[in-house]
Amino acid sequence: MRRKLRAMRKAMRKVSSVIKTIFGMPDYDRYLAHWYETHGAPGIFPMTEREYYMYALTERFEKGGVTRCC
Repeated sequence: MRRKLRAMRKAMRKVSSVIKTIFGMPDYDRYLAHWYETHGAPGIFPMTEREYYMYALTERFEKGGVTRCC
């Protein structure tokens, strides 16, 4: 039962990520995965979910630029 629930949650996260990508919405889970792979260092922390969404909104609507860090 728990295995099925875990698999369902994982599938829902993937679906959510795809939908967010299609509509150009910021995807915090994907940001975290990228951040830990490329920017992570001891004592340095990624943006909180709220900070990330505010950053993404600012980049998209005020600056009109690309919404990626690299």
